[in-house]
Amino acid sequence: MSAQEKHKVWWIDTEDTTRRVFAISSVISLVLAVLLSYSDIRGFLSAHPLWQDFLVALPAIALPVLAWFELGHSAEANRLRSVADGLRREENRLQEQIGQLMARLLEQIASNTQGRQAERNAEILRKYIGACVPVLEGRGIWSSTPLIVEVSDANIVTLFTPSAGSSPQAWCVKVHCGDVEIAEIPHGSCPLRMKVLKRYGPDVQLGEITKWEDRMLPAAAPTFNKGGYVYHATFSKQGSAETRRLYVYASADETNSFLLEASTGERVVADNVEISKRFMLLDVDYESAGFSRSGSGASGDSRYRMYIR
Repeated sequence: MSAQEKHKVWWIDTEDTTRRVFAISSVISLVLAVLLSYSDIRGFLSAHPLWQDFLVALPAIALPVLAWFELGHSAEANRLRSVADGLRREENRLQEQIGQLMARLLEQIASNTQGRQAERNAEILRKYIGACVPVLEGRGIWSSTPLIVEVSDANIVTLFTPSAGSSPQAWCVKVHCGDVEIAEIPHGSCPLRMKVLKRYGPDVQLGEITKWEDRMLPAAAPTFNKGGYVYHATFSKQGSAETRRLYVYASADETNSFLLEASTGERVVADNVEISKRFMLLDVDYESAGFSRSGSGASGDSRYRMYIR
């Protein structure tokens, strides 16, 4: 109950109490007046006609009658006020229940709407299994263009980025179809575009696979009998203590097989041409990240030329 309602109830209770006190006081005063003035009243009644006695007695008779009715009205008012208070409490309880039901209803409507949208998006994406799709997430576009490779019965779409070029690490991302926005507008060779609102679970690293079907194959760890290094380079960033290093090792058996190792974890085994390409791609990646070569050199111990600049 609000402060205003409490004040109103206090005022009504005070007013009713005043009325009851006045009515009871009036009856008591009348009785005392009759007892104290009994002899005078008796003398007055015997000395005057009956109609004058009636007029004089009328106020005295009316006062207790009115007091009686006033007491009855006060009791009825108290009863009605109790009923009104009960109805107000019931109204407040019903309003609270209605608010809770409305919140649940809105939540259910939102869930059903998202579920229907997820089913519609899943139906669209299933038509484009194997197609590429440019992806917008947040305020940026993914640097690589993934492939739509799976849409599960639970409406989870899997986007796969194969190993290629400057991105030797393959990976995949899962997204609930209710958390994507799709535009069937071609973009280059891609038949549609996608905006990811929220990813479903963590990204999954898949090694250096180039096809989604190869994800279940055991990782082939290349064996390499390391000989001496044939090239190295150090990269530094201005204003930062961070450095990166690249090393190229020849095979101990002097075959056309080389190992490229990076301080950031990359490790590639290939011939002289492929290793030279990978080296230069990493060089470009480092420069784009703000690094520059602070030192490099070749040993010249290999009979196979390295195409590194």
